[in-house]
Amino acid sequence: MPLLFSYAFRPLFLLATLYAIVAVPAWTAAWLGWLRLPDSFGSPMWWHAHEMIYGFAGAAIGGFSLTAVATWTKRPPVSGAPLIALSVLWLTARLLFVSSSTEVLALAVAADLGYGTLLAAIMTREVVGARNGRNYKVLLLLASLLLTNALFFGGVWRGGTWAQVALWSGLWLVVVLINLIAGRIVPAFTRNWLQLQSAPHERAATKLPPAFDGFDLLCTWLMVAFATLHVGQAPSAWVASVGVAASAAFFVRLARWRGTRTAREPLVWVLHVAFAWLPIGFLLLALAAIGWLPRSAGVHALTSGAIATMVVAVAGRAALGHTGRPLESHPLLTAAYILITMAAIARVAATFGLAARVLLVLSATAWCLGFACFAWRYVPILTQRSAEPPGSLPTA
Repeated sequence: MPLLFSYAFRPLFLLATLYAIVAVPAWTAAWLGWLRLPDSFGSPMWWHAHEMIYGFAGAAIGGFSLTAVATWTKRPPVSGAPLIALSVLWLTARLLFVSSSTEVLALAVAADLGYGTLLAAIMTREVVGARNGRNYKVLLLLASLLLTNALFFGGVWRGGTWAQVALWSGLWLVVVLINLIAGRIVPAFTRNWLQLQSAPHERAATKLPPAFDGFDLLCTWLMVAFATLHVGQAPSAWVASVGVAASAAFFVRLARWRGTRTAREPLVWVLHVAFAWLPIGFLLLALAAIGWLPRSAGVHALTSGAIATMVVAVAGRAALGHTGRPLESHPLLTAAYILITMAAIARVAATFGLAARVLLVLSATAWCLGFACFAWRYVPILTQRSAEPPGSLPTA
């Protein structure tokens, strides 16, 4: 027990992984009419959307942020009682949300908001205590996630139209967080790997991913503008125009990171695959705004694609680095990357209607197998002692 709660990545990545194996097959079975889910939020669809954003992604965000903050601030890692409390709150909410009882749901909401509140409080203590101004924006995003979660619950219980807006806002906040973190680690990890592959006399001539510059900042502001217009239900022509511009800019940004040269290392190329789902999602949502595509296609490009793939990419690397293991992939880990990518492709394709049921079952199966492969490889790593003295999570 003390080992499991010695570092945030251990319990929270474990919970996120196991929940992924359970939640998506359950939702798929309900969508196909094979299983009845309680109407916790008035609609099983809202349960699914909420649990993917605030449940699955919420645990992964907690695991990453509380692990990385020790590197960012040079402070001791968060461990012990705070991690136990976070894990209990998160797990309590997930278990109680399947109930239809009003009293039980009130406890579930309290636990879910308690998780977000405690996570934000701990992160604030660590970041502000170290005067780590560069990461104050992470605190803002965590506080905003907590607020949108509370607004969602308020909208559900009071029948307010803002419940859907809160869900959209929560999704975009996770996307913004992915952009913030991936914008640091993807080019940094790629640069490090490419330099290691080059002979000493070739390193000066090797084209490497550029450091964060004005173009990266432009991409970020285009994404924020697109998200704002999308959530604010601006005129469809505006949403589509800015969305296409953001998508094109992100594709160029990704190309600058030299991902095509990392095919020999799954730990690196999977980061590029995960990030590529962002511009794909932006483009699909932009086309959906003018009625050319179903909106669900863009939603699942961002969720099944960007969020899920980035979770396994970052969780796998963090677990290896912090348990003193070589930063090398494993056949099970590579299989997880491929299967989860297949699941995302099938899920997006299913939104177009052709063979939707078959594609949905294929997506759920690939997703479940992918996270099962990830769990098979990583549950022992997350629950056993380090191979060597733990290293640090490499963050730019």
